[in-house]
Amino acid sequence: MDFMEDVVENTFDMAFLIEDLREIWRKTAPFHKLNDDEKKQVLSIIENIKKKCDLISEKVSK
Repeated sequence: MDFMEDVVENTFDMAFLIEDLREIWRKTAPFHKLNDDEKKQVLSIIENIKKKCDLISEKVSK
């Protein structure tokens, strides 16, 4: 995979992760009280977004 394909793929992956996070907020509306499983999912999604952001940042910085 070339440089830009990797950056674009990671960008799309982050967009899908944000949609997953949005779905959790939608399901838990209006008070957004998360159960233990939802908390784990939110934290996992955020961690994955951070990793992908870091990868993009590294690639673009070179």
